[in-house]
Amino acid sequence: MIERKEEIAGLGGEVVLVAYDERSLLDAKILRDINVPYRLLIDKEKRTYGDWGMGRTGLTGAMLSLELNWRYLKLLLKGERFLGVAPDMFQLGGDFVIDKEGQVVFAHVMKNNGDRAGFDGLMDALKSA
Repeated sequence: MIERKEEIAGLGGEVVLVAYDERSLLDAKILRDINVPYRLLIDKEKRTYGDWGMGRTGLTGAMLSLELNWRYLKLLLKGERFLGVAPDMFQLGGDFVIDKEGQVVFAHVMKNNGDRAGFDGLMDALKSA
């Protein structure tokens, strides 16, 4: 998504990331050596997750999901590093597109930790917004 920043901006889009981890942990594990050009909001109490319908998963969805393991395998084969275990492996996230009027025009709430919206679907929603 970082590589497509100009395309997103050209469509009038803005990416906002929401995380629940401590900023220092994010910097040490996930954001280390990465210049993320998007706003990052920290929601330690996870209110945003509940408000937007993002629930929790169990052990199967957190660690034994075929989608998740396939995604990690592809990343490792590309040379990505393993980031370790998240502080809350059971919290699910989501991907959303909101139009200029504040209406949600695309919503993908994860079913397990490997279930992310495809970038093309996000871009199509942004183009139609």
